[in-house]
Amino acid sequence: MLIKRRTLLAAASLTAAAPRAAWAQALSSGMFTHGVASGDPLPDGVILWTRFVGGDGRIAWEIAEDEAFNTVAQRGQVRASIANDFCVKVDVRGLTPGRAYYYRFLSNAGPSWTGKTRTAPASGGESLTVALFSCANFPFGYFHAYGHAAAREDIDLVLHCGDYIYEIQRGSYPNAAEAAPGRIIDPVNEIVSLSDYYQRYATYHTDADLLELRRVKPMSVVWDDHEIVNDTWREGARDHQPQFEGAFVDRVAAASKAYFDWMPIRRPEQRGVRIYRSLDWGDLARIVLLDTRLIGRDQQIDYRNTLAPQLAQGGADATALAAEFRRTILDDPNRTMMGSTQEQWFASTLAESKQRGQTWQIITQQVVMADQIAPADMTRLLPPDISAGSRAWFASGEQMSALGLPWNLDSWNGYPAARARFLEACTRNANNAVVLGGDSHNCWVNNLASAEGNRLAAIELAGGSVTSPGFERSLSNAAPGERESMMRSSNPQLAFCDLTNRGYATLRFTRTACEADWIAFRDIRSPEAGTPTVTRMVSTPSAAAGPGAWAL
Repeated sequence: MLIKRRTLLAAASLTAAAPRAAWAQALSSGMFTHGVASGDPLPDGVILWTRFVGGDGRIAWEIAEDEAFNTVAQRGQVRASIANDFCVKVDVRGLTPGRAYYYRFLSNAGPSWTGKTRTAPASGGESLTVALFSCANFPFGYFHAYGHAAAREDIDLVLHCGDYIYEIQRGSYPNAAEAAPGRIIDPVNEIVSLSDYYQRYATYHTDADLLELRRVKPMSVVWDDHEIVNDTWREGARDHQPQFEGAFVDRVAAASKAYFDWMPIRRPEQRGVRIYRSLDWGDLARIVLLDTRLIGRDQQIDYRNTLAPQLAQGGADATALAAEFRRTILDDPNRTMMGSTQEQWFASTLAESKQRGQTWQIITQQVVMADQIAPADMTRLLPPDISAGSRAWFASGEQMSALGLPWNLDSWNGYPAARARFLEACTRNANNAVVLGGDSHNCWVNNLASAEGNRLAAIELAGGSVTSPGFERSLSNAAPGERESMMRSSNPQLAFCDLTNRGYATLRFTRTACEADWIAFRDIRSPEAGTPTVTRMVSTPSAAAGPGAWAL
């Protein structure tokens, strides 16, 4: 593996003194190939993960109250198998709520790195700090956001809302000129088979910053589309070609198995692809992780084969055509992002949290929720040499927004009835709902009004990207700050946005505030992170009227 020297030294300092217990001599000799990780913390338990190759795969694990492993809380044995790409997961129970633990795996050849994790509080819980990530495209640049978060002592839990990997073939996105030197993904092809997905995860986990983040912070993650294939929905995807790539259901099976093997989270209780779940942080917060991408999403609407051909005919009343499109297609109440089963589960999960008296409901999902209007003169920021397809997409956004329609139909904008049901559930069933998301590669901080308009249903932070490029790549003919000011002027619910930099967000929840930071890096092509810029915003909870609007 290509590991930075500082990470090797840090890991060695935690494992050099590891004892060679007598019972460890019966374990297999081999190699821990991709570090260690933990996730989905409960008051009494946590998932531990590693990958081990060698012998018959027999290894042991320990979790202790101290770094020297003098006070071991639990230990056991497990076997790595080729059936799971040699990935090992242990669901440890019987731990003490609300405390830090150290863990490691043991083999006859020696120990793994020592990891650090924690359990959730069973009650109480005065604060919770989460780090929010999305959209990490390996060849576009270095994972500075992961490394920065790993070095922070205050982060309790990492939330990743999707596009943890990208399935795209080497040299396509990014192209050879855009790719950062040395950031090479395997395999070369677009990944389709189980072995393809396994190989891509292995490539991503050669990154030292990602390995360090997984080693020292528990993670709770959900997928978006690129863990499967671009623009996925319930029964297909825009970029899946059955005639060449086989049945979509087989691709989902391969992608989801690789995901559950490599991610430090619990596997579904029943056979299938259910990833939505919730975690409690004492009486302070409930963390709700949703699937708005795969399990219940209807196919995305495309203006190119619906409204655009009608508008192109000329002579028709464009406003009337847009109104008819909205009434008959866009606002169809039967269209869903989550499916009826998940919608019902979501509403009841919020209600249970409210009944418990938890101050915050932290909702981690995939895509931007707020209504977004494209500025009228947005296309003037496009460079002359931009591709015809990209120019047409932005021009369509301008045209549709001028007609009162949303411009990104792959987000909640394309499912307005489902969004209304979602926000109604937040209004009625939550105390103070905070919606987290990703996907767009830009940072959006929004105030989400209730249907009545007299309070907020929720606040939103859709947290940008680790490396995947945002509007700075396409709307490049702009002065500093111009993209952001144009977007804010067209969207009154938008409290803040960053359409220029890559980064991550942190949110610190207490009983009196949600303090959020957007940590932005200007150069992800350099191996050195540099000093990030930090933008801070705050919201205050209420007893019965939802969260307060974001204040910068």
